[in-house]
Amino acid sequence: MLLLMWIRRLYKVFSADASPSAIAFGIAFGLTLGCVPLLSGIGLLLLVLTLIFRVQLSSAMMAMAMAKLLIAVGGGMAFVPVGQVLLESETLKPMWTTVLNLPVVAWLDLDCLAVSGGAALGVVAGAGLFWPARQLIISYRRFVHERVSQNRFFQTITNVWFMRGLRFIFVGGDMVS
Repeated sequence: MLLLMWIRRLYKVFSADASPSAIAFGIAFGLTLGCVPLLSGIGLLLLVLTLIFRVQLSSAMMAMAMAKLLIAVGGGMAFVPVGQVLLESETLKPMWTTVLNLPVVAWLDLDCLAVSGGAALGVVAGAGLFWPARQLIISYRRFVHERVSQNRFFQTITNVWFMRGLRFIFVGGDMVS
């Protein structure tokens, strides 16, 4: 049943009226938010930025859940070494000393190795997945949403009562068309 709910939500996100860029930004924000602790300063800042900027909230929450699942499986073990390389590098030490002592930045908890490493990996993963996610959504809308729904065979099949029942289970809405 959980799988059906995920498929249903994914269909709703891809078929929503939001722009593909808003959905892709939601995925990028969600990945970054999933890689940092929610109750850290940077986690709260990212949550507020997700609400302020024009991102698709459900795609951000789905990406955050997927990132948290990967971290629970063991993907978070890379955060501390990456944070250690970033914060303890001799060439970057003067910059980090200046930046981390700024009044607002001190609240973001970037001095913790796991938080800074998770934020860095989240930003890199989000930036790396923005363009492919956007192109996937555009391709999906062009092919599936427009071409398949206009197909005569598809329109005939969807009027069968069994298919209306499956559509009710996967997509939701009324069974009567």
